[in-house]
Amino acid sequence: MVVVGLSQTEDLSAVRTALSQAGLPPDDLESVGPDDAAQNLARGQTSSGIITTDRGAHVPGIDGDENPTFFYDENLVDRLGDFGIPEKEMDNYLEAIERGKTVVACFVKPDNAETATKFSAAFSAANLANVRQY
Repeated sequence: MVVVGLSQTEDLSAVRTALSQAGLPPDDLESVGPDDAAQNLARGQTSSGIITTDRGAHVPGIDGDENPTFFYDENLVDRLGDFGIPEKEMDNYLEAIERGKTVVACFVKPDNAETATKFSAAFSAANLANVRQY
C-alpha cells in the first residue's frame, strides 16, 4: 500500500516535520517533481500524418493536424507506476508535475491500515493536496 499526495513545491520539509510529529519515519518519503520531469518528461506532439508533397508549408504535428496525440517519457511513467498509481489516473499526476507540483509517496505494509491512515493525516497536515491510498 502507498500513500500519495501532491505538494505545491519540491521542498518537503513541512511533510517531514508533520511525519515526525505524528511519530512516523520521515526518511521513507519518495518524490517525483519538476526537476525529475525536466530530465525525464518528454511531452510532445506526434501526428499520424506523414510528410508528402505539401510544397514545404506544412509541419506535421504543429499546423493543420486536428487530433495531435501526446506522449510521456516511460521512465517517469514507470516511477509513478511504482507508487501504485492506477493507469487511469496517471495523466493527472503527470500533468500536475508539468504544472510544478511534486508527487510525494510513502509505502506502508498492506496489513497496516492504521499506519496508512496516520500517513494520510500527516500528509494532509502538511498541506498536501489529493492525498490518496493505493
